[in-house]
Amino acid sequence: MKKFVLLWGAVLMLLTSLAWAQSGLDSVCEVNTTMVKNAKAFEAARKKHNEFHKAEKDKNGIHVWKIVTGPHTGAYMTSTCGLTWKGLDGHDEFDKRDEADLARTLGPEVEHNVASYYVMQPEYGPVPQDDPNLKFLTITHIFIKPALYSQFTDAAKRIKAALDQEKYAGKRGTWYVLANGGTGPEFVVATARDSWADMQAPDVKTSDILKKVYGADDKTLEKYREAVDHFTSEMVEYRKDLSYIPPM
Repeated sequence: MKKFVLLWGAVLMLLTSLAWAQSGLDSVCEVNTTMVKNAKAFEAARKKHNEFHKAEKDKNGIHVWKIVTGPHTGAYMTSTCGLTWKGLDGHDEFDKRDEADLARTLGPEVEHNVASYYVMQPEYGPVPQDDPNLKFLTITHIFIKPALYSQFTDAAKRIKAALDQEKYAGKRGTWYVLANGGTGPEFVVATARDSWADMQAPDVKTSDILKKVYGADDKTLEKYREAVDHFTSEMVEYRKDLSYIPPM
């Protein structure tokens, strides 16, 4: 599972401090993005490697996505979530067998691969629910100005509290913070989408909800935006046929 999976978004440089990932639950996601030489050959190899995990009775699911927008269009993203830091240790023999099978099956089809680790942050957004019919995710990468990190997180919490209070019915994403394997501080917001039509902006604006809850002079959004260095985004399509789903 570890060395060859696929990262989401961009090829990131290792800068982020683990301290930025300590406030959330110990729910860790290993995320990898892979640029491939030939999509058809890679997909066949991915299915072949899934047989290894099935034979090993691996309890961790491996979810595969095709990146369909952004600078990594055509690449594949793989995510394994629900991990813990402590739980990543103690699997040396399995990891050796996994790496050997990866090198034999997927290795020849991979052009470039990067792995990163993210920690879920429920204080900023909802915890994801299992959805067997999930089709797409929109993924927004939010890069924060380090000096304004606390300003950003305070504003994000105020926004969540307002949306919760007003029982906002629009789409809301699950938040993660980069813990290792890229440039930071970085948050990622992953939002489930049923279709492209689901990208339509909601009728109720976040700014209107904030004014209703905190008053017309509220500056939450201004402080949020001021703390952001830049955003990037992509759409990914779920490939259940390429994913490994552990037996129940």
